[in-house]
This record gives sequence, structure tokens and C-alpha cells, in this order.
Amino acid sequence: MQFDYIAEMLAESSHANVTFIAAKSDVSLGFIHVRTHKDSISGEMSGTIPLLAVSPESQGLGVGKFLIEFAEKWSKDLECRLLHLEVFANNTKANNFYQTLGFKPETVQMIKTI
Repeated sequence: MQFDYIAEMLAESSHANVTFIAAKSDVSLGFIHVRTHKDSISGEMSGTIPLLAVSPESQGLGVGKFLIEFAEKWSKDLECRLLHLEVFANNTKANNFYQTLGFKPETVQMIKTI
């Protein structure tokens, strides 16, 4: 499932998109993929982060924050007012990370296995 999702997010698109890679001494530390999309609440064009990954060895070193800052700048340069991302509710570490950077829950999608 993850490989299909990643391939879909990185596929050629009519939406503006970019991938930033953080590296040190030719070693990849992490990456972020950012694209534009129409916000489902406001209806305006906003930035969205469908992919963000930081290598386990680089977590806690500020790499994720650095990549998010690039995504914010890129989105602002395209005159987006909002930056959107989705995270699983049970991913406490990621939820805490995003909230320390100013992200707040906007809608809650609920699911039930049947």
C-alpha cells in the first residue's frame, strides 16, 4: 500500500509540486514532497505535504523541522495561505512533532473496521 501511495504522490501532476532532500556529506537525512491542492474547507489553493520521511539516525536533529520550513516557504512563494498535512491519529510522535511546529487538527476522519 505504501509503495503505491508514494508512487502516486510522486507521479507527474498538473499541480505544482516539489521534493526537497536534506543531505549532509552526500548522505540523505530525509525528504519532503510538497504540492498544491484545493483546501476542502476554505476552497482556496493551499500547500499540502503528502510525504515526509527522516532517517531513524537523523530523527531528533532538526531535519524534519528544516524540511517543513522549506515546505512553508515554497507554499508561501506560491501565495498559499495554508499548509496541510495528514497524520494517523495513533502516531503520537508525529502528532506531537507537527503540533510543536504550529499545526492544529482541523477535521477528524473516523474509521471503523467492519
